[in-house]
Amino acid sequence: MNSMIKTVRKNGVIGGTALYSLFISGIAHAQSQSITLTDPLGGNETFLSVATAVGGFIFWDIAMPFSIIMVLVGAFQLMTSAGEPEKVSQGRKTIMYAAIGFAIALIAGGITNIIKSFIGVS
Repeated sequence: MNSMIKTVRKNGVIGGTALYSLFISGIAHAQSQSITLTDPLGGNETFLSVATAVGGFIFWDIAMPFSIIMVLVGAFQLMTSAGEPEKVSQGRKTIMYAAIGFAIALIAGGITNIIKSFIGVS
């Protein structure tokens, strides 16, 4: 039993040493290569152009489709309510909340223009 424990310890040390040497050689190899990072924004970007791009993405790519989907969900709830007042009310609330969310997205999109006019950038 003791010889088995010694063998496991010995193999563990050898295996650990082998992994350590592979790790160190990997680091040495990585240091010999030059790494080039590119600008993900394409260069010469200003804060205003980035803010406009992010605002457009949030409005056109997230808020618009989500609002349309929620209006369709509300319409489906109304169609499948079979005249039950609770389900009709739930469908109307879904459509109303989708419209409110879309209005908030429109207002948020207008904030960029307000900031532009406040700081005097056209």
